[in-house]
Amino acid sequence: MNCVKKLLAATLALAASIYAAERVYLAPFSMVGLNEDFGIAAEKLMNAYIDDNGRYVLVNYTEEDSVKAGDRESANKIAKDKNCTKFILAEFTRLGENVITAFKLYDVNNESPVWSDRLKAKNPDDFDPIIQRVAKNIGTRRKATNDDDIYTVTEQETKNPKKKGVTSYWGGKIVGSLPLNPSEAKMDAGLGAFVLYDAKDLLFGFDWSMSNLGDNGDRTTLIDLTLSAFYAFNTSNISPFAGGGLSYSMRMNNNDGRYVNGHYVDDSEANGISMQLGGGVLFNRASRVMFITQVNYFIDFFETPFIEIKEDKGNTNVIEKKHYMNGFKFSLGLAIGF
Repeated sequence: MNCVKKLLAATLALAASIYAAERVYLAPFSMVGLNEDFGIAAEKLMNAYIDDNGRYVLVNYTEEDSVKAGDRESANKIAKDKNCTKFILAEFTRLGENVITAFKLYDVNNESPVWSDRLKAKNPDDFDPIIQRVAKNIGTRRKATNDDDIYTVTEQETKNPKKKGVTSYWGGKIVGSLPLNPSEAKMDAGLGAFVLYDAKDLLFGFDWSMSNLGDNGDRTTLIDLTLSAFYAFNTSNISPFAGGGLSYSMRMNNNDGRYVNGHYVDDSEANGISMQLGGGVLFNRASRVMFITQVNYFIDFFETPFIEIKEDKGNTNVIEKKHYMNGFKFSLGLAIGF
């Protein structure tokens, strides 16, 4: 019985050691050409953002540590004394109007950093997004420089041509429709235009689309004016999204305007409200030119009449059936951001 308890205790201890967050020592930030108060503020930001990520347990330096900013050897010694497996060194250096920020993560007793990155700040206001990105990526295979979250952008980066401050898009799209009900309706293609407002986690859209723009009289024409809201699953350059909206819709069938049994068979049409549910992907979201692919399922809340003309023993009969149309709509769009 004692052996079982010891084995269980050892197993639990091993599991705890595997899944416990690593202890990382944060050495004082080195400030070259900057007020030391900026260093204290930057260290507090690093603490907050690393705690939010939960990958490391950060151990802060104290005055008793006697660690000089940028001194790797003394930081390594204190990190070992405090049972930390890693330590962080950071240096902020002012060069003219810009500040160069450098971050390095070391394993204890290792002279080469296991992770490092360097970013440029235009002013101290940029320290917050820089430290947020470093805390998110430090110790991973990813560099903070390459983080494409469009909401942790520095003023320095917005000076570049690839401006990330886009909030709305205006564009056009190619659309396709595939009604599943009724079976008489056929797949067709058309065009559309849209406006998309980017509110970070939410996207709001207004679009117009029309299928069957040609002379295909045997296909149903679908026209939709749609207001939509979508949830974006991330804030990166390639962002999947899902949601839906409501449309004011028109459905029209060309019945050739024939006379049957002395009666004129006019074109049939209907209009009303329909629901759109679906999602898609935004490509190049951080740029002025954005691509969007989308698939929706539409459900009409009104009936559309379909006319079928049948010949039976020399007699011509007109059969009218009404359907709540539903099916898929596909689109591929290109837009300019503002």
